[in-house]
Amino acid sequence: MTSWQEGKNIHDCNKYMLDNQIFCDVKFKVGKTGMLMGAHKFVLASRSSVFAAMLYGGLPETSDVIVVPDIEPDVFDILLRFLYYEYGEVNNTTVFDTLYASEKYSIKDLTNICRSYMESIITEETVCDVMETAWIFSLTDLYSKCLTFINRTQSCAKRVFESSAFLNCSRDCLVSLVKIDELPLDEQTIYKSLIRWAENRCMIDGKNTTDSSEIRKALGNLVFQIRFPLIFLDTFSKDVDRILSEEEKRIISQLIDGKNIERSPFSHCKRIHKDNIFRVLKHSTKCIWNQLGEIDAISFETNNPFDLDGLVLNGSSKTPYTYSVEAKILSSNNTVLSNFQPKTVTESSKQFQIYFEKPCSIKPNEVCTIWVKMKGPPSFQGEYSNQINHRGYVVRFYNSHLSSNATDVTHGQIPGFICFLKK
Repeated sequence: MTSWQEGKNIHDCNKYMLDNQIFCDVKFKVGKTGMLMGAHKFVLASRSSVFAAMLYGGLPETSDVIVVPDIEPDVFDILLRFLYYEYGEVNNTTVFDTLYASEKYSIKDLTNICRSYMESIITEETVCDVMETAWIFSLTDLYSKCLTFINRTQSCAKRVFESSAFLNCSRDCLVSLVKIDELPLDEQTIYKSLIRWAENRCMIDGKNTTDSSEIRKALGNLVFQIRFPLIFLDTFSKDVDRILSEEEKRIISQLIDGKNIERSPFSHCKRIHKDNIFRVLKHSTKCIWNQLGEIDAISFETNNPFDLDGLVLNGSSKTPYTYSVEAKILSSNNTVLSNFQPKTVTESSKQFQIYFEKPCSIKPNEVCTIWVKMKGPPSFQGEYSNQINHRGYVVRFYNSHLSSNATDVTHGQIPGFICFLKK
């Protein structure tokens, strides 16, 4: 008689025992419905330090049934299957709760799967949910990726602030978002979005959404992240009267007049908005620049510091076109400061933009190199200047020995930078 174990590896055996509930020695009462789910103490303890302490520690669980009301059966099933045979498939519906479960039972590999999945689903509609989850569980890399996504463009940030998911963010998470200098929105847009958030919070809490004092309570310390001195207050003074005291309005008026106020709760520093620096004198009208996977490179230095966030590259007249693109920023000793991992880019405009994994701080008077490898149809080229002056930023360009596709200071690829300017 053939045994069920025959021909199965350890994962197959574990799966079979879980599926068929063979020799289960512990049961869990899971979720709101209290669904019973069986498991094996040895497997759980061997894969999770929390389960090990719970089942075999100094004060082990003695109940025949362990109650887990905070995790629903579909998510607990994902957790068990990962522990038994490393099947960790999640989707938009289950990923957030699965992350909670993996953190609760200290299953780091499953946490990493959830984190990678959440990173892959970041859009203007979902980024707030991902950011809030990353904030709760201190997933700093994922949280930074959310901020980078929001700060890419003004239109993206505006749609995020207008999204329904924005209303679900916690106050602390929004404080960390709104206080950053690189947020590419005007203060009035930020103000209106936060008022909308506060009104929604009042509605959830059963408070009067038209009561100024309740709106102010809901905002809490968020109000001090709005840079009121940068707003023309008389354009919507009636709205501002809802949440600011007379003393606060007096302080803001003094800041607008240029007075220095010690310990002002309001910032009057302008946000560092994104800008493009172009080195183009003239664009070609024909696509004559071959893109066969050779390297286009150019070196540069600047008189003032800025954060380099991405590149403007020449596209093709054959639209829509597709390029395989890789790029990186190199220091003077060829250390990679930031990069754009190899990726397929499909666009239709004469120029297109790519963004590095993270903005890179460019220090004054230090030579750096932009390195780009593209493969696809011939692209437009530009005629360039070896020095430009943009809003007080003087950028000088130099030929790079790394360029094997003939781009240099006078012609070729890499027509522009995408920057956060600090002046």
